[in-house]
Amino acid sequence: MKILVADRDGRRAGAISAQLQLQDERYSIATVQDGENLLESVSRAKPDVIIVDMSRSDRDGLDSIKALNAKQRLPIVMFVDDDDPAFMEAAIAAGVSSYHVDDIRRVAIKPILRTAMAFFKHTEQISTQLAEAREQIAARQMIEAAKRLLMTKDGMSEPAAHRFLQRRAMDRQKRLFEVAEMLLRERGAMGTKDD
Repeated sequence: MKILVADRDGRRAGAISAQLQLQDERYSIATVQDGENLLESVSRAKPDVIIVDMSRSDRDGLDSIKALNAKQRLPIVMFVDDDDPAFMEAAIAAGVSSYHVDDIRRVAIKPILRTAMAFFKHTEQISTQLAEAREQIAARQMIEAAKRLLMTKDGMSEPAAHRFLQRRAMDRQKRLFEVAEMLLRERGAMGTKDD
């Protein structure tokens, strides 16, 4: 497992890396280098998981996590020294998979990393399913809008409008919603929604 330790204090990062190596010698551990931001470190180290250790709540650190998640989502485990419920909520909203108020050097890291990676995988699957469901709903709305257009403007019945779209999709080797979208664009009816 490749782990990136993100801590602005180089000595702390080194101590954390040594502790991780003691817990499992198979871990491949990298740290954020001087002058490097989190995105650059991730690009260089290509980690499976990131451990962020903060001695205090750091909103700038959360901005780095948000920027990373906008570009490349990875499981992120965060350790902080102080219990701050508002900061915890902001960290999770930024994309932190596992949040801990503890000293990383005192905890058994393996189960925390496994849990964070499993949680991350599960939430990614849910996000993918949600995106697919939204695409299906949008496609269905597009098809329904095109059928309504054909029914009102061309006097077709609903089954006839559906067959018309199906034939056009086969003729053009397009998906049904793509043909529906093209029809709505051609007739200047984009933006039509279900009532």
